[in-house]
Amino acid sequence: MTVLSDTQLELMRRRLADAGIDVAPTGATTADASPEPVPADGELGIAERRMWKIYELDPDSDAHNFSVLLRFGAPYTIETVVAAAERLIAASQVFGSVIEVDEDGTPRRRPAPRDGQWVTPGELWEWGSIPADAHGASLADDAAALAKVPFRLREEQPCRVRIQAHDDEVSMTLVLHHLAGDETILPPVLTALVADGSTAGAEVPTSGGTAVDSTPRTGAHADAAVRHAQSTWAAEGIRYPLSGALPDTTPEDSWLSVMGEGPGRLLSVPIDDDRVAALEAFAREVGATPNALFVVLSALTVSAQTGADDFVILVPADNRRPEETTDRVGYSGNIIPMRFTLDGQVSVADAVRQAVATVYEAMEYSSVDYGTILTALRQGGGRFPVAEIMTLVKNAPLRGVPIPAAAQVTCETIFKDIVHYPLSISFEFDEHDHVHLEIEYRTDILAEADAQRVAQIVESLVELAPQSSGKPLGELFTDVRGKAV
Repeated sequence: MTVLSDTQLELMRRRLADAGIDVAPTGATTADASPEPVPADGELGIAERRMWKIYELDPDSDAHNFSVLLRFGAPYTIETVVAAAERLIAASQVFGSVIEVDEDGTPRRRPAPRDGQWVTPGELWEWGSIPADAHGASLADDAAALAKVPFRLREEQPCRVRIQAHDDEVSMTLVLHHLAGDETILPPVLTALVADGSTAGAEVPTSGGTAVDSTPRTGAHADAAVRHAQSTWAAEGIRYPLSGALPDTTPEDSWLSVMGEGPGRLLSVPIDDDRVAALEAFAREVGATPNALFVVLSALTVSAQTGADDFVILVPADNRRPEETTDRVGYSGNIIPMRFTLDGQVSVADAVRQAVATVYEAMEYSSVDYGTILTALRQGGGRFPVAEIMTLVKNAPLRGVPIPAAAQVTCETIFKDIVHYPLSISFEFDEHDHVHLEIEYRTDILAEADAQRVAQIVESLVELAPQSSGKPLGELFTDVRGKAV
């Protein structure tokens, strides 16, 4: 959804031109995307190149920063936490490099100095380019202030660290630009940070989880992925689900919607363990994995909230291959658009089965990078995907991370009040396998009451869907809407 002023549109046009990105149609063309070789030292992978282009469009934005705040209790000390951070940075080509652009415009990594500094010996240690005024009154405000500083990726590494000693704990604020990775790289990174000698040989998680269970790389060609897109989520006539409106921008201007971002808020709601267990049993009944069913629940939520029965939801996935280790390859994310068509007359079980089939069909093309498909669509005169909503199923940062016995470690994600999509619906599993719902929304598009109602609809669907298998889907929606205020 494009929510940009005329001034912003013109600015985006200029930035696209400066970056050498043509939004005008010139005839569709795709390259074989099966498979892409592992990048050599210094080269960027396909997803990294896509993120670099996005970065070049607005290098002053902090929208692609993400940050976590870790708290270390006994037996950690500031010296042991600093030593772990130094080992992690020294071993990572991604964290320890800046980006340089060749004469032909190709971005590459170039190693840069990796020395941190004691700002106050024994009390405060920092690494990376950190402005002197990037501080806050409280620890949470301090972490948020650091998370909002834009990265200059041609001059500084895509990582910042601040470690502080407190009376009874040590805190670490870790800020990464998405070029260095996204939430899925946190498990191996956090494992390195919390490890001691007793966990040196422990199995390290390779991913923080994706929106759908990972699928084997099938060697799908980009041409097949584009044909699938044109017959589903990139077809004509798709409406925005929140407004029910058809796009009112030209195909050319629609490609500027990738830069849409605005002020946002986060709503977090725990989901009862018994209801999650019932939902997982329902997933087995309809032949789905729990993760796929959670994605479908988001689609049902959109329909129950808006009345839309034909719409697109964006689902992120981790495209990292086993040989693409986080020390050499940073961002490996992909976006999988899914077009859901729902029929209120069929039973809930059958409607869910059909929606699950949509999820799995879309995931067959997950090995083809989103940017490759978008380029072909744009060059063929198509428009940017008509989508406003993202859904995620993810693991909390410490889930699966082997923490030493008797050690005290917590980790929380820092929300920066800037979001890309009008609405995101996330289901997060914490380290104790509890699930909570996160609703992230743009306050310039949706009111708080809208977000609260979305959360209530999700909760009602979690409760009622497993009990309503034989009911028509429309009746389930009536029941759900009746429970939402």
